[in-house]
Parts: sequence; C-alpha cells; structure tokens
Amino acid sequence: MSSTDGYEQHPLLHQQVRDIVSRTEGELMAVTRQHYDDGRIIGIAHIRRTNGVEITTAVGNIERGSASAQTAPQSPTTTDHVQDRPRR
Repeated sequence: MSSTDGYEQHPLLHQQVRDIVSRTEGELMAVTRQHYDDGRIIGIAHIRRTNGVEITTAVGNIERGSASAQTAPQSPTTTDHVQDRPRR
C-alpha cells in the first residue's frame, strides 16, 4: 500500500526496529520509495536512533527491535559513568 506523496504505510511505523545488516536499532520514522532507471522500485526505511541520527536501509532489512532499545542509551560517554559513581 502506498500514497501519492512517496511515503508508504508499514506495520512497524513508529515502533522500535533493527537493521539486520548494521544491527542498528531505533524508531522507524518513514518508508519511502526509490525509483531506478531500469524500472526497479526499492522501499527505503528511515530509522532514527536514540541519539537523533537517522539512517536508511532497505525495508527488507528491518525487523522488530528489542523493547530494551527504547530506554537504553546507544553508547554512554565516559563522563556519564564518572557522574554516576559516588565520590570517595
């Protein structure tokens, strides 16, 4: 199912997904179509990671993500660890 503005509906839209190629997890923000000169049309998944960076991958490369990815940070910084520790 698709619409006239280039965006497609997808059952995982606005849910946590995983790109099986890069193992990146994030929220599926949109699915668009990429048209090629030879007639191929490829669905492109737009995934926003928890740090705000968006990546794209083929729709066929996504699967439902883990529930823990919604709350777990992508990669904490060194200063985050220091601030969490009590001073001695």
